[in-house]
Amino acid sequence: MREYILIDATNKIMGRFASQVAKKALLGQNVVVINAKDVIISGNRRDILEKYLNKLKIRTSTNPRRGPFHNRRPDTFLKRVIKQMLPTKKIRGKEAIKRVHVYIGSIPERFKHKYPKLQEEELPNCDKERLFYYNKYITLGTLCDRIGQSKKETIEV
Repeated sequence: MREYILIDATNKIMGRFASQVAKKALLGQNVVVINAKDVIISGNRRDILEKYLNKLKIRTSTNPRRGPFHNRRPDTFLKRVIKQMLPTKKIRGKEAIKRVHVYIGSIPERFKHKYPKLQEEELPNCDKERLFYYNKYITLGTLCDRIGQSKKETIEV
């Protein structure tokens, strides 16, 4: 029976949070992240939106169906950020990303049977309180709504 670590991403700074989750996955732990839509990206709201909207303009000029493909749902977006913090060209990095499961809200009913042993854990040094002097931020859910997440995708998952 596998043990899974349950981590709530509400009011966590995305970069710090993703690096700590990636480290746990590299150490061989199975990680379940919930509330991905409530992760915080620190910075000026307009600058963050502008950065990601400009990133969406990047495409292959010969055949756009070849990519690059941009994640617009909060769970896939956060999983990609975690994946970028792993050595994915090596086998241990590829296996580590398979041990990370990310959900937009809570765990859906149809997947709860996969996690019989859930152990809650809190990650240090990535809370919103670190922004006490700099309270400009945007949530990942808001960013994904602005860059084109369709509501239909969220409801189906």
